[in-house]
Amino acid sequence: MVKIGMTIETAESRIELANRRNEFMCGRWEIAQKVKTNDAKRTETLAHTLFEQYHDKDSISTEMYFIPDGMSVKQMADHVREKDRVHIEHLEEKEKLEAEVAAAQEKLRQLAAKHKAELTRDLPSTEVEED
Repeated sequence: MVKIGMTIETAESRIELANRRNEFMCGRWEIAQKVKTNDAKRTETLAHTLFEQYHDKDSISTEMYFIPDGMSVKQMADHVREKDRVHIEHLEEKEKLEAEVAAAQEKLRQLAAKHKAELTRDLPSTEVEED
């Protein structure tokens, strides 16, 4: 089993907290592998997605996973690192395309306003008489 999770603390301080004794925990946690990232939440979400078929659905934690046959924890971490590069490229491309779509939508809005102005340009203005 492996816990795939993130921390905003140091890994060492997080493991110390996790290893405080309680009646529900058998054994002790240890750090087998760390994945350094500039976006912990993105990397954690990616790791959960990559290994979702290995999720321990009986665990009370949403972060417990079985280690896939033939893989080590290090290989799992290496896989996450490799796929994170691909994921970042995808996110950058998605952001670029979304910006292009937003620019095109603005041009469409401007075109519609111009078209309406052209259609109504020669109409007499309506004046409302006040009593």
